[in-house]
Amino acid sequence: MSLLWFILIIGIAIFVHELGHYWAAKVQGVGVKTFALGFGPRLWAFRWHDTEWRLNLIPLGGYAEIDGMQEQPGVPPYGYARLSIPGKLLVLVGGVVMNLLLAWVLLATVFATEGVPRGQVDNSRAIITQVTPGSLAERIGLRPGDVITAINGHRLTSVGDITRVRQKPGAYTFTVERGKQILEVPFTWTGTPQDRIGIGLAPYQEFVKLPFWQGLLEAPRLTVRLIPQFFSSLVRGVGGAISGNPSGDVAGPVGIAVATGEAARQGLGSLLTLAAGLNLSLAIFNLLPIPILDGGRILFVLLGGLLSLFGRRIRPEQEAYVNYLGLAFLLFLFVLFTFNDIRRLMGG
Repeated sequence: MSLLWFILIIGIAIFVHELGHYWAAKVQGVGVKTFALGFGPRLWAFRWHDTEWRLNLIPLGGYAEIDGMQEQPGVPPYGYARLSIPGKLLVLVGGVVMNLLLAWVLLATVFATEGVPRGQVDNSRAIITQVTPGSLAERIGLRPGDVITAINGHRLTSVGDITRVRQKPGAYTFTVERGKQILEVPFTWTGTPQDRIGIGLAPYQEFVKLPFWQGLLEAPRLTVRLIPQFFSSLVRGVGGAISGNPSGDVAGPVGIAVATGEAARQGLGSLLTLAAGLNLSLAIFNLLPIPILDGGRILFVLLGGLLSLFGRRIRPEQEAYVNYLGLAFLLFLFVLFTFNDIRRLMGG
């Protein structure tokens, strides 16, 4: 079931991204030969509005084959190649804009149903953010959303009080708030490697539900605040992966699939939050000036416009060569992050 959720969430994000490119091209009168979801062998296809719509076997990507985007030596410019610089930029940012819009709608839905953090963080109360299947926490009945306020009758001073339980086997009782209920949850922690408490924790913070329209205004502001965190996490993740000390800041497809499964078990709110985060990440990542990504193509368009002022241009074979280098770099990152995901799952 986790795999199905993963394919669905990734598939929707990719579909929406490529749909942005498709619409931006079609509205300017540029044809789109193929709209494909996934790579590899074709599973299913149909023609609609002069475009072949395909579903391919490997659901880790997609593409919109826009007329004239891949210039060829000796072939007169047509389609995309004949657009003005603003027209080309509109096509290239179309996917990013669509991912942002979808992320904001999803976040607004979460803000309306689950709430948005407000007020001061309360370190004397710890909210359970996740419960690992098969863990001690699941066996004793703890749930995501439960708030731990005391251990053995002693009020918490910080979330670290619960973390220290792992260091000292014995009998414990958590005082737990669940809605309006106050529960006493006894358990015995053995401390053996085969067992684990299995809870994710965060300091408690009050959540306030917002009207959907207000959530749509809050989501872009949250996105702006998250952009610096995204870049710092990306730098740490790539640097750690290359150095052999993965930080966990960046996950590959295996890690995302695992996170999707955990979010699905926690409920619809967690799943929507994860989907919004993936769309935001896809949008921001695609704007990086890496060849073959939208950001790299935007850089080529701007550079080409600058060179045209001096009567020069970037030859198609030059752009193709740089794009191959960008593709090789992305494949390297894909393999590296996948390897680190598997190593983390195996406890390495």
